Amino acid sequence: MTTRNDTPALASGYTTRNTTQFNAALFLLSHLPIPPAATVLDIGCGPGNLAAHISTLTSPPAHVTGIDPSTDRIALATQTHAHNPLLTFHVGIAEDLSRFPDAAFDIVFVNSTLHWVADQARAIREFARVLKPGGRLGVSGGSGDFEAAHERIKARVLARAPYAAFEEVGGPHFLTRGEMNGLLDGGGFTGGREMWVNRIVVEREGPGEMVEWLDTSSSGQTYGGVPPGELRERCREEMRVEWEAEREADGWIRMGMELLVVVAVKGE
Repeated sequence: MTTRNDTPALASGYTTRNTTQFNAALFLLSHLPIPPAATVLDIGCGPGNLAAHISTLTSPPAHVTGIDPSTDRIALATQTHAHNPLLTFHVGIAEDLSRFPDAAFDIVFVNSTLHWVADQARAIREFARVLKPGGRLGVSGGSGDFEAAHERIKARVLARAPYAAFEEVGGPHFLTRGEMNGLLDGGGFTGGREMWVNRIVVEREGPGEMVEWLDTSSSGQTYGGVPPGELRERCREEMRVEWEAEREADGWIRMGMELLVVVAVKGE
């Protein structure tokens, strides 16, 4: 994932607008029990609110290390949780966990993140490396077996001139169930796995609110490769027009999504 479009405002806004991602994490955690005093690696931790929540789920509490490629989000996490000795945060990417030794964690937790990772196969191998034998990987993210309205609207608008001239770098790739199984097989997760589909609905009062949620959720990647400035504002307005057509009779916009949720065990 590229973070070139992220800003302190988007990082801060994520904390107040990430209810959807937080609830998705709760669904994942309902299938991924955290052992007492576990060591947990939170991949794509953002501002750290989920890491803080995970640390409170057991007694003795878990020690949670969070990484995120966004310097703005790690700065916010570090500042917010500076006095919590159970939490540690680093700037980093899923494909390179070299700061951590082999078999360092009981749990690797990946919520609303894997679809942004450029080299997903390498990331899965890294997750396995840093897990202890028998350790568990928990993943929740958009399903490649389902196309949500935001994907259709983004593709429709970005296919128009002049936006089509700008190549997107670091865009999302939502894994299908088959792709996920292939990555886990190749990554060393031979100790068993389970998969679920979490069907959710994102509700917003209007087009502006929906676009703002997409902006904060994607670190500004809503507009593909369109550069910041007047052209991006034009693109943003065209997306708002598209979302206007999605309003229901009561004035609200409701977007259905399917999340692929996986718990996989590293082989002994």
